[in-house]
Amino acid sequence: MSPRYPAAAERYEQFRERVWAAAGIIVRAPGSRFLPDELEIQARWFGGEYGRCFQGSEGEPVEIVQFGHWNRGAGPDFTEAAVRIDGVLRRGDIEVDPDVRDWERHGHGANPRFNGVVLHVFADQPALGRVFTRTEAHGNVAQVLLPQYSGLQGPPDFLPEAFPGRCRAPLSRMDDEEVASLLVSAAQFRLRRKSERLGAMGRATGPEQALFQGLAEALGYRHNKTSMAVLAQRCPVDELAGLDGPAREARLFGCAGFLSPEIGGGACGGDAAPYLRRLWDRWWTMRDRHEPSRLRALAWRGDGTRPLNHPHRRVGALALLLEKWEVLRELWEKPVNNSEKVVNKWLADLSHPYWDRHYSLGSKPTPKPVRIVGRDRLRDLLGNVVFPGAIGISPDRWRDYLGLGGVASNQKLRRAALRLFGPDEQRRKLFTRYYHQQQGLLQIFEDFCLEDASDCRDCPFPEQLAQWRGAEAGPSPNGGQAARAGAPFSEAGLAGAGGTASPADSAYARVG
Repeated sequence: MSPRYPAAAERYEQFRERVWAAAGIIVRAPGSRFLPDELEIQARWFGGEYGRCFQGSEGEPVEIVQFGHWNRGAGPDFTEAAVRIDGVLRRGDIEVDPDVRDWERHGHGANPRFNGVVLHVFADQPALGRVFTRTEAHGNVAQVLLPQYSGLQGPPDFLPEAFPGRCRAPLSRMDDEEVASLLVSAAQFRLRRKSERLGAMGRATGPEQALFQGLAEALGYRHNKTSMAVLAQRCPVDELAGLDGPAREARLFGCAGFLSPEIGGGACGGDAAPYLRRLWDRWWTMRDRHEPSRLRALAWRGDGTRPLNHPHRRVGALALLLEKWEVLRELWEKPVNNSEKVVNKWLADLSHPYWDRHYSLGSKPTPKPVRIVGRDRLRDLLGNVVFPGAIGISPDRWRDYLGLGGVASNQKLRRAALRLFGPDEQRRKLFTRYYHQQQGLLQIFEDFCLEDASDCRDCPFPEQLAQWRGAEAGPSPNGGQAARAGAPFSEAGLAGAGGTASPADSAYARVG
């Protein structure tokens, strides 16, 4: 069962469902953003996000006993797996595709390499007609259609946005405490979903591996999130823990595909050459065991990213965080008196002789040192990974989370604030000071603004806001009183975590 949270998350969840129930149906085009690409589905599968127990296409129970190993070469995606199908334990391979028809589209049915597949996993299938999975040896392969994991689910089917929105008017009539209650409920709901995802991953791969993969994804930003997740899966944290620092870096950079004989032979000059040579000297001794084939090489994107966010630097940052692994585990498991103090200490401690002055492998040194992990990225690591994992262990950690400062505004956050608050600069500042406020704002924006296809005209969210206001003084969704449900959120606690409590902050004590 999910850990018990204050009722704010449940209240927002019920509110969201009411709004979606009033939405019109729109058919999504192929390639909808709610169906990830093949590598992302495989990474989510191997990370355990979908769970271990399923119902096969014939109605039979399917349990993943052992997920197997990523295949570095041609053939099925995962080898040496163990799957219990209808009570019978089977050893073999697993193939994971976006669509059941990809089995034939990719020629697997005529390829003897796939005769050992015991399970075909996919995320989509035709609405009409069953598609079977058969091998070259005429064997019938068990199938599993992945359930829509909560992290991938969207509303029934209604879709993108323009701004400012109609919700600006009813929001402007809500006082600060009412707006604060909406944001804190949305933030708590968002945090719970992240916690549930990490919990599912932890049950499948172990808590430390789930933490490691979560950190890798957070460092990958939007463009390289999946590639960083797969890298963390190909370089498990328990294996990296047994290596010294230079060997860990070599393993990560090599598996990422960033090391080659040319680099090791001194193709890059300047002060980068000694560092690259050290990496290559370690990598070539483990290369045969860990280097993926070209077919399974990771696809990295450097376009549209700042030099500070180059994929090379992100992998370097991941290796550096491993040097602080015990500190991360302690943050995960124990309360934090002052999360901002933790951020400041990390800023002072995270340093690397090469990456402090380089944007990439082989780049020229920068005139001044540049932090490999900046303040905003550290806050994201805490807010998106450490706190969701910690709250899954101890829900009381929510109060620690409240004290985490907000990150610098970005395009998505600015768009969300403009959509909901319009030109009201005072409110935009008031409700984006803390990290949880920003997360609540983004949750509302993603749930409603990005899911409206009527240019705001037919979106039910503005009208439903009246119900939120009407419920302010009433009982919480689980039948308790609002004050009781919000008991952990005291004004004193908020003031101690993040400074003087504002009128908006005081609303958190009454959220239900």
